[in-house]
Amino acid sequence: MRDIVVEDAERGIGAVIRDMRVEREGDRPRITVEYEVNGRVESFSFIWGVKTDGKIRASVWISDEKALVLAALTGDETIKGKRDAVSFHAKHLFALAKYKGVRWSCYGGTQK
Repeated sequence: MRDIVVEDAERGIGAVIRDMRVEREGDRPRITVEYEVNGRVESFSFIWGVKTDGKIRASVWISDEKALVLAALTGDETIKGKRDAVSFHAKHLFALAKYKGVRWSCYGGTQK
């Protein structure tokens, strides 16, 4: 994954997404995102799981910077401006899976 520069001119914030990786935690994928904002490197992670209704979901506590980063990675602009926690569904997981160089192979798939 190459560095991705994202900006929200309306809010006056910007970030550079440096890395995204997938690690196995038990039988679930943990996604870790590393980004730089105002010269400091930050990171956050979240775990995908199957809920009792059979749907794939993840929840993330967000800030303005995290919302900007996640909106850029998933293509879901509705994330911007949200506060507290945001829920992700299968469509968001599929959007994250498109990034080359992110190691999804530990879950049986390969990416070229």
